[in-house]
Amino acid sequence: MAIKFKRISDLRTDNDLLQREIADILGVNRNTYPHWEAGLYEMPLEIIDKLANYYNVSVDYLTGLSNYKGKAGRIYDAKISAKRIYTMRKSKKLSQEKMSEMMPGMSQMKLSRYENAVTAVPLSKLYLIAKTFNISMDYLMGKTDEIDIIKRVPETTKNETN
Repeated sequence: MAIKFKRISDLRTDNDLLQREIADILGVNRNTYPHWEAGLYEMPLEIIDKLANYYNVSVDYLTGLSNYKGKAGRIYDAKISAKRIYTMRKSKKLSQEKMSEMMPGMSQMKLSRYENAVTAVPLSKLYLIAKTFNISMDYLMGKTDEIDIIKRVPETTKNETN
């Protein structure tokens, strides 16, 4: 299940870029990128990571989990992501079976494969985990150590801009 994240196209147009230009920046086929932007194909986590880094915003902002742009953070790390999904599940005292019941389209076997870094977590599944448990996608991707989704501009940032 692919998801359309409106901010991806908004940031592109705000920066006066064409879809083919973003495709070139990302190093992907020019015919593939428009399908990702329209939500017709599932965007790989590596690509959403590259977009966040290019625009210097958080993945939480790109996906609409937060209105705070934040910063891109570290590069996505699949092994850290797998460990954080496992740790988060354990902290909620959920079995793989129970958590998979809470996640439409995610079997216990798939969850196990995600947690053991056997299979990469699709963007839509990581988004679902983040949204269900109110946890930052940037945290789950290993881009930051801040587990909470920052919903608004922190006070220290406001004071620095005044």
